[in-house]
Amino acid sequence: MTNPVDLSKRVGSSGEAALGPDESGALTTYLLYGVLAPYETGRRLRPGSGREEILFVINGDLRLEGPAVGEMVCKEGTAVLLQEGSDQWLSNLTNGAARYVLAGGFTEPARFYRWMQSQQLAQAPR
Repeated sequence: MTNPVDLSKRVGSSGEAALGPDESGALTTYLLYGVLAPYETGRRLRPGSGREEILFVINGDLRLEGPAVGEMVCKEGTAVLLQEGSDQWLSNLTNGAARYVLAGGFTEPARFYRWMQSQQLAQAPR
């Protein structure tokens, strides 16, 4: 990746936009940019198998709750680690749009390479 990528223009109905290995050229990391509408609740965050993510709050006050973290309020500028395979729920406590970033990485490079190979095989012409 040699040019800046404006993820804010890609946010769709899911409320998130992703920058993954295909576009970034990074082998084991990815980035998600998310926007929560005012008072939106129940956005599911769940790092997949073999992944961990760091939630970073760009703006707003967000409630994060789930079995791994309990319940906490994350304010602008704060970060928290989300463990592999654990469901967490994110809610916007403010009357304006709240923005966040999830920076993720694969905890097992071998698992990542197997996943990439399966994706390439799935896209190969038959």
